[in-house]
Amino acid sequence: MRSPSTAEIESFARDGVVHLPGLLVPAMTARLGAAVDRAMARPGPMALDFNDRGTPGRFFGDMFMWRRDPDFGAAFFETEAARMAGLLMGATHVHLFYDQIFAKEPGTPQRTPWHQDSPYWPVTGEMLATAYLALDAIDPANGAVEYVAGSHRWGGDFAPAPFREGGRDARRYVKSPLPPLPDIEAQRATLDLRRFVLEPGDAVVFHGRLIHGAGGNPSDRRRRSVALRFAGDDVRWRPHSGTFRPLAQAGLAAGAPLSGPLFPILWRAEDDAQAS
Repeated sequence: MRSPSTAEIESFARDGVVHLPGLLVPAMTARLGAAVDRAMARPGPMALDFNDRGTPGRFFGDMFMWRRDPDFGAAFFETEAARMAGLLMGATHVHLFYDQIFAKEPGTPQRTPWHQDSPYWPVTGEMLATAYLALDAIDPANGAVEYVAGSHRWGGDFAPAPFREGGRDARRYVKSPLPPLPDIEAQRATLDLRRFVLEPGDAVVFHGRLIHGAGGNPSDRRRRSVALRFAGDDVRWRPHSGTFRPLAQAGLAAGAPLSGPLFPILWRAEDDAQAS
């Protein structure tokens, strides 16, 4: 097991994002790639098409796959992702929050809009992190994600952005009481934008409040990824109108810590201490 370096821990606190090359072993990378292909061939009940109506290509999303496919569960329970996220956040324990597929097939011009993740989530807390797992080689040509370094320290949440024009979420999110997201494109020259060239099995771990977005995939190469979401010690339940519907069904009381079969504990710092 490798632990994050002091520089990586400091970078996560300061910048909100860290590149972890080779987090997944090749066998797990291939296992997850096959699982994503199965999910795309037989979409689950929470699957989404993020493409605007009538646009070419395919921008596929799905959620909570670990509840129905053991290979996605293995990404949480059989890799170092939860441990690395916990150490980067300085947590004493890490809960599974949920998982999500983002797959942009070749010839898909659809952008991923600039957004934060936390406004979609029915929780408060600073210990929220995502491990974005690359299952294909990802670079600017096929839609690498860009991260606005330090934006998790801009002072709170901004209104959630719809990934697809029209539809229920687009109408729902425009009613958000949160302030609008700053115009990132207009400020590109003054911002610290990070974008990583990823090999299959690489991970990018980033803070739940970090602003990020991505271009389309006009290339002839696939861009499949799985996002593993993690929650640490200080996370508390706070349902609101912008919450993803599957998460809203957890039924926890406002202010309660995460608990129950939907949010199992994946890692404890004391386990590391005992192992050493």
